[in-house]
Amino acid sequence: MNTTDRTMNTDTTIDRVLLWMVSGLSGADLETACVAKLDVDPAQVKAVVAEARKRLTLAAEYNRDELLGTALTRLNDLYSRCIRAGGDGTGPNLAKALDVQRELNRLTGLYRQPSLSGLDTGGTSEADDELAAVGEHLFPLCLTSDAYPLREHARLAAQRIAELEAVASQSVSPLTAGAPSHNALPSTAGVPSHNTLPTTAVVKERSE
Repeated sequence: MNTTDRTMNTDTTIDRVLLWMVSGLSGADLETACVAKLDVDPAQVKAVVAEARKRLTLAAEYNRDELLGTALTRLNDLYSRCIRAGGDGTGPNLAKALDVQRELNRLTGLYRQPSLSGLDTGGTSEADDELAAVGEHLFPLCLTSDAYPLREHARLAAQRIAELEAVASQSVSPLTAGAPSHNALPSTAGVPSHNTLPTTAVVKERSE
């Protein structure tokens, strides 16, 4: 076996090991599988696993700007496809186009509100990050136009929750309506009190 074939075989083996690691296989089970299913030399199995683990770690080191550009390019392409859809007479798929546009808005930070201080500090404060996170939850609900500030979306969301709670509280089960409370004490009307003193007439009769 020449050097090229040996390299290709090693790469294929490491790729298989990498897939096993992603699927959850690890430790002694992974090493056993390498020896039994891939015919890896027991003396080299730890080195093969270490190389697979190294490649897995390198895969996590991505370029954020590059991935963002790729995502935006794909979304723009999807938006164009949705608008052009309907060659068979069905017309553009506006609902899907709107979903794609919302995702574009989220990725590009269009839902992010300006800094409360109005100052460009070269970064975002913790409060700005909190507002952005709230906006990512509220704006997709489409409670009102995106042109309105975040506080208006929050007000409408709170109003909607209050209305739902009011409706839920009015939905009282007929089985429980008017039912006597189990904690109510029985009425004492007509029951003589053990602490009641005898009347004067009875006392006089006994004395005679």
